[in-house]
Amino acid sequence: MSIRESIINFIIRGILRTLFRFDPSALKQVPLKGPMLLITNHVSVFEGPFLYVYLRPRRTIALAKRQLWNNWFTRIMMETWKSIPVDRGMLDRKAMDQCFKVLKEGDFLCLAPEGTRSKEGKLKKGKAGTAYFSLREQVPVIPVVTMGFEAFPRNIRRLRRTPITIKVGIPFDVIPPPGRITNDIRQEVTDEMMVHLADLMPESLQGYYADHKREFRYTRNRKTSH
Repeated sequence: MSIRESIINFIIRGILRTLFRFDPSALKQVPLKGPMLLITNHVSVFEGPFLYVYLRPRRTIALAKRQLWNNWFTRIMMETWKSIPVDRGMLDRKAMDQCFKVLKEGDFLCLAPEGTRSKEGKLKKGKAGTAYFSLREQVPVIPVVTMGFEAFPRNIRRLRRTPITIKVGIPFDVIPPPGRITNDIRQEVTDEMMVHLADLMPESLQGYYADHKREFRYTRNRKTSH
């Protein structure tokens, strides 16, 4: 880890500890090494930095909206963390190649399948492109949820720290279906991946996936040592 990254991570940890109340020990359930696809819910601007600094020493690379490179402070963060810039809702060839490179080098590729923030904290429908990486590279997927960030705007006005809950699910493999993989199939696979996220959350936050079928045709939990 470079000196600049150490300084930035120290500052971010200080900010997070000031604003939030949490126990990051659940993240110890994430394997120390990849390659692995880490999927998470997306509620605020905080969960990305939170997961990055508290998943260390795991080497994690995340997708981030290109606008973050417009501000000098967030640009330094993104460049230091080697984040991959993307235009909202779409991946260009350069970004795709960078994602594949992360996995081929044995690191964690972090994705928020919803694509955009859910300010009320409820899961939105995942984007079909999420399944592309796991289907092509055949790397395991691990679901991680952070809950509570949606209450930050209300709590900060009252000068209260916001409690955050972190849950880590069982890693699973994505099973490629026979035949040609259409966009509809990719969406079905993505929805099944999202159910793994939803099942870590209370029903009140499962949103689009609260009533979704739990027929796991495309995913299979990995055996754990516990």
